[in-house]
Amino acid sequence: MNETVKYVTHMADYLDTYSGRDKMLKTLSYTAKFLTVSTSTKNVQKKLKDIGSEMSEARMLLRLLDTFSALRSIIKYGWGKEEPDNLIRCTQVLQNTVDVVYCAAEQIYWAGAHDIVLINVNKWSLATTLFWIFSIHLSLIKSMRKIKYLQIYKTNLERIHQPNILRLKEVNKKRNSEVLTCTRLLLDLGYAINYLPSGIFWGERLQTWQVGALGTMSALIAIYQALQNRKEAEKLS
Repeated sequence: MNETVKYVTHMADYLDTYSGRDKMLKTLSYTAKFLTVSTSTKNVQKKLKDIGSEMSEARMLLRLLDTFSALRSIIKYGWGKEEPDNLIRCTQVLQNTVDVVYCAAEQIYWAGAHDIVLINVNKWSLATTLFWIFSIHLSLIKSMRKIKYLQIYKTNLERIHQPNILRLKEVNKKRNSEVLTCTRLLLDLGYAINYLPSGIFWGERLQTWQVGALGTMSALIAIYQALQNRKEAEKLS
């Protein structure tokens, strides 16, 4: 099987998953927003923004079913007794709880935005954005903590007279993956804060194409990481 066929197969398998479809829709959504910088025609800019909004709406519809997935994560992880690091354990437990609340808040917001229930849509939109940003911060804490431990482990391995080369490569690979994750999360944080009201950090200050650029880079990193993980899993199977 040549590389092109392998790539197509990996991509098709990835798009068969919920995460794959979500990340692809995210890429298309933010790419459309990013492309608004390439034209000065108001009509074309509006069409691109509309395409981006439709893709975002599709992602939200998919996320309406995330509650059970979030609950499963809580049940599976529990109190994280098997997690060796206390900070990572506490952060993960808190994030699992935040994600469940976020799912519920977004469902209420969606219902209000479509006039199914009578609520203050702006307040619920702000609430979902705050939960989203909080969840990103928690993910960043976990990822940075993992990088710290991997760096310590790598340093200890290098101090050995005859270090295990294969283990060093594995540690470097994991560390590079976590660095990519941190980069992706920082990009997410960059445009997530833009959805806050004006006056809070850089809320509503970014132009559409800037939001699109940050979101597109984040989505492409996520897709790259997912495909790499699938390749690694295939090698081990």
